[in-house]
Amino acid sequence: MFDKAIQPYTQPFLKIIAKIFVKFMTPNQVSFIGFFTGLLMCIFILFGFYIYAFLALMINRFLDGLDGTMARLTAPSHFGGYIDIVFDFIIYAAFVLSFGLKDSSNLLMSCLLLFFYIGTSSTFLAYAAILKNYKPLLEDDKKEKINKSIYYASGLIEGFETIIFMILCLFIPQYYNFLAIIFSILCAITIIGRVIVSYKKFK
Repeated sequence: MFDKAIQPYTQPFLKIIAKIFVKFMTPNQVSFIGFFTGLLMCIFILFGFYIYAFLALMINRFLDGLDGTMARLTAPSHFGGYIDIVFDFIIYAAFVLSFGLKDSSNLLMSCLLLFFYIGTSSTFLAYAAILKNYKPLLEDDKKEKINKSIYYASGLIEGFETIIFMILCLFIPQYYNFLAIIFSILCAITIIGRVIVSYKKFK
């Protein structure tokens, strides 16, 4: 919900860092480092090292924003855009799975949340896949301030809200099930909202 509003404020800082990183790394290399940092976060969760997991999450999210900024400063690639989206979805799912495996009492809510994650991700990706066939809508989408490799379907739950959920889980893991219930409801609302918006656009 807040992703588009926040990006103009984060981009100036990321551009400064990106200009340094592009001298000795490629955007895809940064993407892979960020991905493995995200997997490390999940390992920390399994062992109950939540503070380390939080630090790994912050690095993962920083690198996730940095790789795209680096790509826009150099030469964006389709593969770079591809792994950026794929890695995000894998880390989001692995995070939830980690809490389910860490404590069996979390397993039911983790399964439910993964179900809704499939819903939010599929409505997101289906929108992007179909939008390219609708030129008038495509032109409107391209008016965004920040050029992306994929056409974004807005919703109540996007990247920023997911990060907030993850941070809350890491700082108050004893309330994971409650947080997962709330987040599942918000994901369900997002799914319904995207279907309605897509129906109005594509019918």
